[in-house]
Amino acid sequence: MTTIRVLLLLIVFASTMHGQTESTQSISKDSIIKLQIAAKELSVKRKFSKAITYSERALKQATLVANDSLIAESYRTFGIVYIRMSLGDLAIENYKNAASYYKRTNNEKGLMKIYNNIGYYLFRNDQPEKAEEQLRLSLELSKKFPNDVSSVYPKYNIGQLYLSQKEFEKAEDCFNKVIAFCTTNTNNLSESRILPTAHYFIGQALFGQEKTSEAEAHYKEVISMSDVSNKQHLELLALTHKDLAEIYAKQGQMEEELAALTKHIESYELYNLHKKEELLSEIVLKYGIDEYEDRLETIEKDQETKEIYIENYQKLTTIFVVILVILVLLTGVFYLNQRARVRTNALLSGQNRQLIEAKKQIENVSKIRANFFSLISHELRTPLYAIIGMTNLLLLEKPEKFQERYLKSLKFSGEHLLAIINNILQMNKIEASKMEAIEENIDLQKNVKNVITSVNFLVKENRNNIDVKIDESIPTQLLGDSLKISQILFNLLDNAVRYNMESNIRLKISQIGETNETIRLKFSVKDNGLGIPQQKKHVVFENLEKGIVLSENNGYIDLGLGLTTVNNLLKVLKSKLHLRSVLDRGTEFYFELELKKVSVSETEDEIVFENKTYNFEGLSILIVDDNAVNGLLTQKILERQQINTKVVLSGFSALDIIEKQDFDLILMDMFMPKLNGLETIQKIRENNNNIPIILLTAMEISDAYSKVVDTKISGVISKPFEPEMLYDKIDYVIHKTSE
Repeated sequence: MTTIRVLLLLIVFASTMHGQTESTQSISKDSIIKLQIAAKELSVKRKFSKAITYSERALKQATLVANDSLIAESYRTFGIVYIRMSLGDLAIENYKNAASYYKRTNNEKGLMKIYNNIGYYLFRNDQPEKAEEQLRLSLELSKKFPNDVSSVYPKYNIGQLYLSQKEFEKAEDCFNKVIAFCTTNTNNLSESRILPTAHYFIGQALFGQEKTSEAEAHYKEVISMSDVSNKQHLELLALTHKDLAEIYAKQGQMEEELAALTKHIESYELYNLHKKEELLSEIVLKYGIDEYEDRLETIEKDQETKEIYIENYQKLTTIFVVILVILVLLTGVFYLNQRARVRTNALLSGQNRQLIEAKKQIENVSKIRANFFSLISHELRTPLYAIIGMTNLLLLEKPEKFQERYLKSLKFSGEHLLAIINNILQMNKIEASKMEAIEENIDLQKNVKNVITSVNFLVKENRNNIDVKIDESIPTQLLGDSLKISQILFNLLDNAVRYNMESNIRLKISQIGETNETIRLKFSVKDNGLGIPQQKKHVVFENLEKGIVLSENNGYIDLGLGLTTVNNLLKVLKSKLHLRSVLDRGTEFYFELELKKVSVSETEDEIVFENKTYNFEGLSILIVDDNAVNGLLTQKILERQQINTKVVLSGFSALDIIEKQDFDLILMDMFMPKLNGLETIQKIRENNNNIPIILLTAMEISDAYSKVVDTKISGVISKPFEPEMLYDKIDYVIHKTSE
């Protein structure tokens, strides 16, 4: 009896343990699926580093539980992420791994989708033979799932392939099957764009076979199905009206051709407006300037409308002239010919006036845009001054170790945002042809040290290593544009550090040529990271305005400003950025600059801020700033040097207190309501008060100097700034005044 009881207990215990194992397996499967979903969602948000991490965890866990279906789906997730990162070779490799596991599990539907994805990628990257091979495999498998929505995509994609190869009859057959499927499966494809585009493609196939009447019928189907509020439908409508215009031109129907061209222009204009809105939304999301969204959107829309009007003006004018010539030939009457010429001249004169007016409006929009960027610089730099300045003050208060890390992280983020703002302004200046190279003393060792310090926080975060090699034969002092060289090196190092994890990065400056007056240097930034695919190398040099390149899986190319800024700055310095990259081995960016030599007698004494002491005993300074936080920050910076300070929040308050109290110096903000900084300075000088004034402004320094060229001031400092810069400026001004 005891033996039976023991056996029963063992059976119950084994059953319990088996149930717990099954539960654990069930939880593991759910967690793997959640990781796969999270990776795809993160890739849509362009958080690729985390997406890759989640994909790796999903694959590792799927391998541990030895579930071939989950392993296949994990490899497919990798493929989707790499497609959105525009790393096509890695995507194809993972898609093939997924296919091998789908074969093990006899998952023919999964294989069908994988073959279709690979085929479509190869077709979009100009490999038609390989693409056709993969799409045929997918097409063959799709026959086993005649009622499944996914079975229509192989027919749709191979139809596009045939159309690109001008195999119009094969393309027509494929798209007829797509239309037949969509017609009988309206519930599953009610929101899809596939049906109207199938009609458009079959129209192209028929037009290619010179079946113009049938092609026209399909084009009209596209128009009836399209929704003008849908951006993708607008693009399709523009293409359809353009093809209809070609049909009408071939048939000699001039009025219908003109109407179709007009519709084409209207649809294309609306499509471009939607596209600009999407791009603007991305910029707002990335740079956090949503408070200016409405104003910038209005400016961009107006500018785009004028540009489209100018581009299409010549086409419309040519069409009108052709119509008038045909009328003249048909009538053959000299009197009508003369009248037609008079009417034509009057029409062209009016249109020329409109064109001149449009040109003036576009120039005005360009000025508004330049002023807008200047305003945005001020509005963004103002809070950044408080963020970076307060952070510096807190770091000087000897915080706890964990607090120091947070503060350094905050300071790095503020300085990085400031770098992004500077990049945007640099792009705007270069586009407006306002930027020129300047010549000043350059200390390459110091410049490189400052740049390395700027990216050091991110280097530690990504566990990278930076190796600096500077040719010892390079002179200590040279003549060139120090600021632009520092900006170029910062952006190249920032990119190398930001997009690589645990990699070695090398900054090398070497001498490659020399004359009596100049020296030629080569600058190189090289990493051993992921590298850039061959077919994507040209994209990194394209400007932001070139737009987003969409893929089948809604991936897109990164729209960073760093390399665009580097390329534009090098154009100002009469140089060019070069790229060498091998996939999975790393990337090297390099450029060459010719700098002038400086004799020892011409070298100015270097200003050293570190450990410099100042004697500001008894000094009294008035701070005028309408932003109370920034005024307080400037006050705290000065009080660290035992300077007596007084803060007022407006120009009127400054005028009142100057009448009652004496000050040795005034620190004046430029932008203030009612009475701005320049107006306040003018009123002070009108009262014969020659007190030294330093202008503190959130504007970019060159823009600030252009506005105060005729103002009697002692200097300009752009916010945010290092405290030592302000101390040194005050010391110089007070010393000069006393002399």
